[in-house]
Amino acid sequence: VEDPSLYFKFKAADSGNEYFLIWTTMPFTIITDTMIAVHPEAEYAKVMVKGEKWIMVKQRVEPVMQELGITDYEVVETVLGKALEGTKYEFPFKDLIPKQAELDELPLVHTVVCEDFVDVETATGVVHLSPGNGEEDFWAAQKRKVPVYVPFDDECRFTSEAGAFEGIFARDADEKVIEELRKRGLLVSVKPIRHEYPTCWRSHHKLIWLARREYFLWTDKINDKVVAAAEKVNTFYQAPKSRFLAFLKEGKPWCISRERIWGAPLPVWVCQKCGAKTVVDSKKELLERMASPVDLKELHKPWIDRVMLKCEKCGGLMKREPFVLDTWHNSGASPYARFTDEEFEKYVPVDFLVEGIDQTRGWANSLLLEHVILTGKAEAPYKAFLFYGLVLDEKGQKMSKSLGNAVLVNPLLEKESADLCRFYILWKCSPVDSMNFDVKELNRRPYQVLSTLYHLNRFFMQNAQYDNFNPEKHSLEWVEKQGELKLPDRWLLSKLQKAIEEYTARLEKCEFNFAMAVLENFVVETVSRVYVPMIRKDLWSDDPETLNRRLTVYSVLWHTLKTLTLMFNPATPFLSEFLYQHVYRKLDPKLPESVNFEKWPKPDPKLRDEKLEEEFDMLLKCVSLVYSARQSARLKRRWPLSKAIVVAQPNVHEALKKAEDFFLELANVKKVEYRENVGEEFSSDRWSVASEDNVTVYLDTYRSENLVGEGLMRDLARRVQSLRKELGFMPTDILNAVHIAELDPKQARLIKGFLDTMAELVRTRKVHLHEKREELNVEWREYAVDGKKVYIAIT
Repeated sequence: VEDPSLYFKFKAADSGNEYFLIWTTMPFTIITDTMIAVHPEAEYAKVMVKGEKWIMVKQRVEPVMQELGITDYEVVETVLGKALEGTKYEFPFKDLIPKQAELDELPLVHTVVCEDFVDVETATGVVHLSPGNGEEDFWAAQKRKVPVYVPFDDECRFTSEAGAFEGIFARDADEKVIEELRKRGLLVSVKPIRHEYPTCWRSHHKLIWLARREYFLWTDKINDKVVAAAEKVNTFYQAPKSRFLAFLKEGKPWCISRERIWGAPLPVWVCQKCGAKTVVDSKKELLERMASPVDLKELHKPWIDRVMLKCEKCGGLMKREPFVLDTWHNSGASPYARFTDEEFEKYVPVDFLVEGIDQTRGWANSLLLEHVILTGKAEAPYKAFLFYGLVLDEKGQKMSKSLGNAVLVNPLLEKESADLCRFYILWKCSPVDSMNFDVKELNRRPYQVLSTLYHLNRFFMQNAQYDNFNPEKHSLEWVEKQGELKLPDRWLLSKLQKAIEEYTARLEKCEFNFAMAVLENFVVETVSRVYVPMIRKDLWSDDPETLNRRLTVYSVLWHTLKTLTLMFNPATPFLSEFLYQHVYRKLDPKLPESVNFEKWPKPDPKLRDEKLEEEFDMLLKCVSLVYSARQSARLKRRWPLSKAIVVAQPNVHEALKKAEDFFLELANVKKVEYRENVGEEFSSDRWSVASEDNVTVYLDTYRSENLVGEGLMRDLARRVQSLRKELGFMPTDILNAVHIAELDPKQARLIKGFLDTMAELVRTRKVHLHEKREELNVEWREYAVDGKKVYIAIT
């Protein structure tokens, strides 16, 4: 905001030429000034400027003089702040404000006081105090029994007590105050300054601090119990707990009254005759004590204000105080309003509550205070409380309709999945951190995770139905008896147990972002990118002799994906229910009616094999090195290569040898050799190398015509698979024929030996090559392979 940066001076009484130099950005508060404060232990200088001695803290003399553009000055004396205490100064507006002239007769009004809160690192180290316009000023006046002068009405305009300033809005008085200082020769400097200052969250107008008559609960008297109760609460993270405890340890009384039209009325009546007060604690008491009958429709304003009581002391009429209660007082009483005494004993303290971090001073505080007050125990009404961070816009700015950066929930959910939004919010960051909500990011990795989960289930369902998989019959127990479990199956089931354990632990600690990362990694990396490629060939065959192997894969996928669906349910309930109904209950109608009736997954120690996981980690590390070597040599993963050499310790070799077939499949190489060291023969350009820790992979980059042909076949197969999907074919559908046209002669020659393999790969009876598209009257699709156009059709 912009305010006047004002330097002015107050003359020390009976001093001749001594002045206190003061700085403020709120000139209107000079009208309500009643004291000046200095720091008792700081050294103050008397600075000679043009025949006047200006009093300011010594360490700020040079920077203040520089800011004021004054070069001709001299420090003539220094004193400690406490030596200035009690010095009277001349308030300049006594002729304009009769009330100030009246207050000036009181002993401590318009004198210097010592306060430790005075900041000697900024401005002049001399602070003028207006107890009606500042909290620290207020308490400084209270402890000295100095009157609090607050000449403002409810619109923050000066009242008649402000004399010549009557009727002027507080901030509009700044200009007049500056002009009056100028007339009296007390203005030193004024210029605009931009600085941080609290504003109204709705109108953005600058706030004005006023001392007002209010009602308080003296919660400071039970502060030890309140803090002790809060220390027992599990907040899951240390930062919000420290913040909560720091706030509570301030131990301030609770202002429970509000000057508003609507709200729960403050149940305090005041006698209009003798001033006696009474608190009414029930509707029954209110009706019994009415001075005269009133049609009381409800216990809110304006009806309740028509109720007059009879004073038990003097017999006069009692009128209700105009205040309503702090809405947080109502919220804090919610357990008492909601429960019977028996229910309260049974359910309170509750296990868990969650609110925004801004509720540290709101609901979390009011619940705690009222529970301690009403029970007398050093106990919170909740065992655990998660303080959630705030949601900001994508640039980290606070969302606001006026700024146009607010993301409105209903329009968002009309465009985006509710589950996607929920998963994104949990996945994005720690729940206690503020979150930069980016709609574009929503549709990147979070969408990929949920889409992958959906398509894994689709892949499983289409294949499982094709082979008449029966989950009740083809259980994991059946699989064990058949002896068809291979290393990838055992590895996946073991990784699943680890995921269940870690995911559950993360959820219980409210580490939701880490929990979502467990699901993300397991779905995308473990299942989709590793397990499925290792077992995909097992599902391509229709051979009855390999049926049990296919059923084994379905059993492993059933168990894994169904467990994942249950694990996703807290984050994505709609997607989880959809998959549960359309996949799992469709295959097994005996399952519970809803995913919500399933038991939470528990890790099965019998399925965990940590040694196998370590061996597979090594295998995947070596595969990753192969990919790095491919990238360095610009060789696609789909292109088969002749050989990889793994240089490592024997334990690495042993791990790879156990799963060598799967290494060859994932790395897409024909052969692997194991060595503990290599010579100079691998230093030529033919070899691409990648290393990590104590493992090095050498990749033979030479591609024979045979390897080039197979790589071309895989490139074309990928385009065919894309076309299959585009045309709506199921993965299990067997095509009549695939047609490929306008390969160049070399490409056609290279691929001829792989047409049968390609047919098996894309599930078609035959693959035909055509020199020209015109040879066949079909709908051709154009694709690019290695920068050359080719055309593909399905019949």
